[in-house]
Amino acid sequence: MASFLRPWRASKLLSSSHRSLKRQMYTKFAEIPVPTGAQFLAPEFNSIQLSFSVRDHERNVKKSLVKQIVLSNSGPATVLPAQEVNYVAARYSLSGRNRVVLREAKEGSGTKYFVELWRGDSLRFTLDVTEKHGAFYADEFIGSLSFSHDEMSMVYTAEARADKMDPYAKFRFKADLGEGLSGKRRPTAFIVHWDKDDVPSVSRIETPEQLYLGQYIFSRDPENRLFAAAYERQSDWRLLGVKGCFNRPRGIWQVDLAKEAAYPEVWKCTLTKLTDSHLSCRSPQIVDDKLVWLSEAAGGPHVSTSTVQSLSIGPETSSREATTLLDVVEHPREDGFPGLYAPANFPTYPTLCLDPRSSSPTHLAVHSTIGSRTGVVLVSLKGGYSVADMGDGYSWNVLATDGESRIVCSRSTPAIPYEIVVGEVANDTSITWTVVDRPTLSQDVAAALASIKTQIIKVPDREPTETMVIQSSSNGEHPPTVLVPHGGPHGTTTTAFNAATTALVLEGFTLSHPNYTGSPGFGDAALRGLVGQCGRRDVDDCIGSLDHIVKLGIAQDGPGKLFVMGGSHGGFLAAHLIGQFPDRFTAASMRNPVISGGDTSTTDIPDWYYSEFGLSYPVESSPKATMLSSDGSHIQNSASSAAPTSSGPVLPPLMTSEHFKKLQLDSPISYVDHVKVPVLLLIGLADRRVSPAQGIEYYHALKARASDKSSVDMLVFEGESHPLEGVEAARVCYEAARDWFKAMAQF
Repeated sequence: MASFLRPWRASKLLSSSHRSLKRQMYTKFAEIPVPTGAQFLAPEFNSIQLSFSVRDHERNVKKSLVKQIVLSNSGPATVLPAQEVNYVAARYSLSGRNRVVLREAKEGSGTKYFVELWRGDSLRFTLDVTEKHGAFYADEFIGSLSFSHDEMSMVYTAEARADKMDPYAKFRFKADLGEGLSGKRRPTAFIVHWDKDDVPSVSRIETPEQLYLGQYIFSRDPENRLFAAAYERQSDWRLLGVKGCFNRPRGIWQVDLAKEAAYPEVWKCTLTKLTDSHLSCRSPQIVDDKLVWLSEAAGGPHVSTSTVQSLSIGPETSSREATTLLDVVEHPREDGFPGLYAPANFPTYPTLCLDPRSSSPTHLAVHSTIGSRTGVVLVSLKGGYSVADMGDGYSWNVLATDGESRIVCSRSTPAIPYEIVVGEVANDTSITWTVVDRPTLSQDVAAALASIKTQIIKVPDREPTETMVIQSSSNGEHPPTVLVPHGGPHGTTTTAFNAATTALVLEGFTLSHPNYTGSPGFGDAALRGLVGQCGRRDVDDCIGSLDHIVKLGIAQDGPGKLFVMGGSHGGFLAAHLIGQFPDRFTAASMRNPVISGGDTSTTDIPDWYYSEFGLSYPVESSPKATMLSSDGSHIQNSASSAAPTSSGPVLPPLMTSEHFKKLQLDSPISYVDHVKVPVLLLIGLADRRVSPAQGIEYYHALKARASDKSSVDMLVFEGESHPLEGVEAARVCYEAARDWFKAMAQF
């Protein structure tokens, strides 16, 4: 017999003046700039240009800012005023003399695209490339913006124009790159070259249709060679969604160019795959005579332990075998290092030279998830690593190096929105840090942040689970607690500042963020320990973490004392928790939750639903040494046959009745009859990861079972995708969840 939702009444709604004050505090936190990148500038790299993203709630837009910091050996750094910029992307050359800007401008009902070259304060040329291509790619997965080593050319990526010879091009289906890149279907590289008089020309690289190439960089020698990372479509012509997924059929390819006299604006090419098909590779970098990149296992979990690989590419090189500089770590080592869990890319110019006897780089700097924090890892180009001291609870992001011994990072905690720090790295890899910039905070914001305290608590008998608990000293004894499991499931909640988290704590709640089995940063064995156990192991870890903080006296059982919220897989867990433990929580809020694992018809990541629940979903890509021409035909290579194998393509699975039954049984929809608590759903109608229909169907199922229909509510957001990260959407999601909980909380 079905259990029904218990009646709910909003008996504790906030006054309008109090609501306004609290909304203002969230807005102030959310409008603090977020560091997004940096670069040391010439001469002598004594200044740093920082880039920031900032939310403007009044105009409902995100803005980009740049700020320059001039370093000093004898005193504090000089911070110049921030300036708003309106370009798509920009990059300084390694010498700092040249700067390229990609800019778009609305004109009538269309958009025009321009490439600019600056030298100092002088605009050397503006090139109108509107007729060449569509929108620029400025994302971290496909986007390219790189100078040649002689700084006389640059390469960028943009959307190719539709085939004018195809009368049905407007209607013909072609898979796009998925969530966050909707509508991006044909990334194409363009090379801009200029002569000694700065007279520019632009040419297109023609590449095979089955490859989606990006992250182009120039080789040092020969000049007509580049390297790129390329995604491959599957045998069913599906392109698995690329954003945030590091297990894709993606490899590093060598791109050798050749021009045909009849088509001077087109580069034909020969492409050679340099990496193994069982690896997913990204972020190629040239370091002296070596090519270096990040890789993870192809297929399986969308995020796993990263490795760093190196391949000699100098003219004297005969071997094409890569060397692993940093390998997978199954279990954390004695020094606590769990392996590398890197971001999507290496930072801008990541190399350091710590050998005073040599001018060659010795290390690469990158940040990595380490437990419930992120830290700075220096990877030796001879193999090995060093982890920097992470300080008092900070999470760190590496932004850039100067190529010698300095590194610039941003760091934050739930009480510190950001600090920009410059590190001087000694020969033994120890680092001396200097804070060079902080945000300017109003008195009320500074006072509020000063009350925030954070602790990381290990959960006994559920290794490696730990939970990050955030509280305010201004809250009363035993404030209500919100359990906030992260998404992914292979994501990690770290001590990095989050405006909504800190604002909710200041509303009187304690927040507990469990990093359950499957979270990156605890070793590869722990991460893969969740595969096939979703809905069981992760749920048990979350409830175990809650039991533990109740035992410690941090949280308290009872009506109005425990709440749960989460997004994506975090929403999946929230729905499981209120279904499997129907009397434990007072209310729940979920953003784009996974409710029905069998619903894969519209997702851009169908493999997720199979792999995470223990079913096979093969991911295939070209074997190493495959050679392709511009038109996609295979080229026979004496070292290896590039032709497809005789066994034929690997067929992706179909959703059989057996698969559907298993996925549904492991999903929250199986527990809908047990749900008793009020539920708020927040749904992005443009979500490509989780069909909006999942949340909407859950809403109707709960409504049907509710004795008080007002105990189920849902907000939907037109045009918002999976993260619900638009300025207005993020604010409304925060405020709605806060109001939902506060109406039922016992303070």
